[in-house]
Amino acid sequence: MNIRLLSNEDLNPLYRTFTSSFANNEVRFQPSLDDFNYRIHKKLLLDMEISAAAFDGDEMVGFILHSSNLYEGIPTAYNGGTGVLPGFRNQQVAAQVYDFLIPRIQQKSLARILLEVVETNIYAIALYEKIGFTFKRRFKCYKKVKQLDDKPEVEVVEGEMQDVDFSFVDFNPCFIDSGDQLKRGNEQVLLAKDESGNSIGHLIMQPHLGRISQIAVSRIHRHNHVGLSLIRKAQTYTEKHLFIMNIPEEEIGFDAFLKACGFENQVNQFEMELII
Repeated sequence: MNIRLLSNEDLNPLYRTFTSSFANNEVRFQPSLDDFNYRIHKKLLLDMEISAAAFDGDEMVGFILHSSNLYEGIPTAYNGGTGVLPGFRNQQVAAQVYDFLIPRIQQKSLARILLEVVETNIYAIALYEKIGFTFKRRFKCYKKVKQLDDKPEVEVVEGEMQDVDFSFVDFNPCFIDSGDQLKRGNEQVLLAKDESGNSIGHLIMQPHLGRISQIAVSRIHRHNHVGLSLIRKAQTYTEKHLFIMNIPEEEIGFDAFLKACGFENQVNQFEMELII
């Protein structure tokens, strides 16, 4: 088996391997090629210097995709996707790819690797534990199952990332939805305004995927339909069901807010960490 860093020429084979790897998973994820490219380049911000694939002859049989940034004050590599073709899952492909990648991640002066794994994926959890990952947090993921009317009770306008007040966020978001990572991307920003035109809340999303990356409201303006107005406005930007991922399980108030907006907790994930 040959393992090497990814290159631009690998992107179409990577898409085929990705869809095949996740075709029969409990959480089935089959994006279009355009959505896949957006996800890895605009959301994950793929770093090919620390992302690799395994090949059996000319066939790509597994991959690990990483991004990197400063997170929680620590230089961090983030695993935004690990996949192995079903016929190769008993051959320690992911472990071999990490054996190849970890020295390269260390060479970039990154101190750790973070990832999320669905809590029911016992095989993947056991694999990561064997590599040396440990549990950090448990996240809840939500999908909007109830439609709201499209009449925001608070003014909501389009904005830019520099207009976002990230201090409105109460909890530490996951790596991929943290402020430092979102500032590097290119996502739709919606801002809630008070009568004086001041920003009192924000929602950051990927409209063509329906994914909300972050929603937050100023503490003094909560319980005044600001968050609900942002969700109502977000509905008009996508034809897909809205969803939001990786909310820490201890955020009981946020859980109640999402349920009031028509969201349902459908999947849970563990955040895992490897100090390198």
